[in-house]
Amino acid sequence: MSVNRIRSRLLKLEQRILPAHDGSFTLEELCRSMWRRDKQGFLRIADGTSYSFFVRQFELEDLERERRNSHRGSSA
Repeated sequence: MSVNRIRSRLLKLEQRILPAHDGSFTLEELCRSMWRRDKQGFLRIADGTSYSFFVRQFELEDLERERRNSHRGSSA
């Protein structure tokens, strides 16, 4: 297989995995960013609003991440 063909395949794969970002963000991405920077601040903002929908999701993601990290630490 030629270098050009490999380069072309890698470029196509990269475009599928990392599509060009147009500078816009989803509400979930913005909320997740706020959650990671200031969890308590996000909880205050989300209280009584539709943003609270994301709180449980982010809590579950954090728990799963903690489980994975603790499992790696105990097996080392």
